Amino acid sequence: MLHPPSANSARISEIFSSLQGEGTHLGERHLFVRFEECHIHCNYCDELDKPGTDYRLEEVLGQILKLEAEEGPHRFVSLTGGEPLLYVSFLKALIPRLKEHGFRVYLETNGILWQALEDVVGWCDCIAMDMKPASVTKEANYDKEHRRFLAVAKSKQTFVKIIVSRDIFFTEFESQMRIIAEMAPHVPVVLVPISDDIEGHENPELMRIMGELQRIGARYGLDVRIVPRFHKILGIR
Repeated sequence: MLHPPSANSARISEIFSSLQGEGTHLGERHLFVRFEECHIHCNYCDELDKPGTDYRLEEVLGQILKLEAEEGPHRFVSLTGGEPLLYVSFLKALIPRLKEHGFRVYLETNGILWQALEDVVGWCDCIAMDMKPASVTKEANYDKEHRRFLAVAKSKQTFVKIIVSRDIFFTEFESQMRIIAEMAPHVPVVLVPISDDIEGHENPELMRIMGELQRIGARYGLDVRIVPRFHKILGIR
């Protein structure tokens, strides 16, 4: 990492209140803490150019309490990024303080760093776990890590999010469905359509593909949902 965190400080790009735009908690008001760095660089990521600032623990907590008073109540404090589990030393200090103030914790993660998850999973109330098809991300295949991650996460309220473009390989997707069916068949699977020029749900060919993928997941007994990016539709953060 360019800026390794400590228990008392971390690089954070923004702290804000908004509606949750993805997943099973769509439309709820969340208080977002966005960490700067990520260890992978997905082809579609729109957060790579958001530089962070050094925040001390008390500064983060102070901003959260201020936003809660001004714009709350919030359903969750959402720890997002970047990849928040890169900042596990900071999370181990921050999350217990959030719990002292009665906040519920929503962890949004790329679903790879399962060892870091083990350190904080007991404090998490909801885990929004990505599974990364290499055909879409243009990154490595992380199915082995996703399997280990899901084994840790499934004890909590968890859902799996998969970003889908027209580049997706059906064989790769089906392999991920088998992992979920084997490890945590009760976990919902949220498919999010993305397209280069327009929002994914506006692309008829992509939506046809999404329907086929949903049927594949259903054949494995999974709860597979197609959920466009609500925050992009509304034009909010």
